Amino acid sequence: MTPPLYDVAVVGGGPAGSAAALALRRHSPDLTVVMLEAGDHRGLKAGEVLPALAAPLLDSLGLGAKFAAEAFTPSLATASAWAGESLAERHSLFSAAGHGWHLDRARFDRLLADGAAAAGVDLRRGWPVAGAAATPFGWRLRSAGGAVLDARLLIWATGRSWRLARSLGAGVTAHDRRAAFLRFFADAAADGRTLIEARPEGWWYTADLPGRQRVIACISDAASARAARLRSACGWYGALAATRHVRAVLGDGAVELGAAARPAGTVTLAPVCGPGWFAAGDTAFAADPLSSRGLVAALRSGIFAAYAAADACEGRGRQAEARYAWLLAQDLAQYRDALRRHYAEAADHADQPFWRVAAEEIGPVRHE
Repeated sequence: MTPPLYDVAVVGGGPAGSAAALALRRHSPDLTVVMLEAGDHRGLKAGEVLPALAAPLLDSLGLGAKFAAEAFTPSLATASAWAGESLAERHSLFSAAGHGWHLDRARFDRLLADGAAAAGVDLRRGWPVAGAAATPFGWRLRSAGGAVLDARLLIWATGRSWRLARSLGAGVTAHDRRAAFLRFFADAAADGRTLIEARPEGWWYTADLPGRQRVIACISDAASARAARLRSACGWYGALAATRHVRAVLGDGAVELGAAARPAGTVTLAPVCGPGWFAAGDTAFAADPLSSRGLVAALRSGIFAAYAAADACEGRGRQAEARYAWLLAQDLAQYRDALRRHYAEAADHADQPFWRVAAEEIGPVRHE
């Protein structure tokens, strides 16, 4: 049986992949698009704050009204104890853009993917791509279960998973070994703020989740995490108890739901595109969470990749690749400068190993 042939296959159904698929349907409705998602958009995910700047992007994708109907919890302020022990607060009341939202990430990701399906994208959940092979007409993709389909062009948006790198001729560079050590809680008091606190072992983050839930994370590097024993419950809670502001937000009645450890360092792909493919979102450039790039960057990256893919489908592949690579290079250069400045501002902990390394300019430490 001949495998189905699509104009564009989007590998990955997270925010960047869904934005790419939606933008393709709105920008080039004559193109056939399939989106291949390994999972089912369910399960426990770290909560994130979606800034108000994301609203115009969701509107451009035709999802503004559906997002509003979800009634996610407003994010009313950001509080940071970074350059000292006192909290500096920035309230959304004084922002022209308005407030952001504390997200249930699994529900948000489902919203985007279902929106893509409603727009005419062939959404295939539970379709992990195990391999990609170049063919005379484009690409042949094979799932872990043995299913096969063909596409003229790929948009690669699998987040912090780079298993297709070798197939596409790309290299992956990890610039540091930072990780987030997270715990989720139920029956937690609502606070309405995103709270960040610098500590010797790294920096702590906490935010509300829908349904009286809360996420608390410590971002550290491998050496500092070992010294603080952040992978163990005893070490993590001991470090939390030493915080001044984050521990106060949790409250006494909260019940732990689960724990996770996830990579949080800077990872770059080179090249970010090639003949017949474009990488988007964290796959092209995974950032340190301190940069607050997050979901806005993922949505924007997916949209840009969609425009580049549409140009390539119309025979302007070389121009699209050059323009897309230049755009991501400029983004990376600005990120490097900003991240170095932000870490250097935590002067109270400058003599600690985590902060000494973090304040340096990011540079490659490992190739994969």
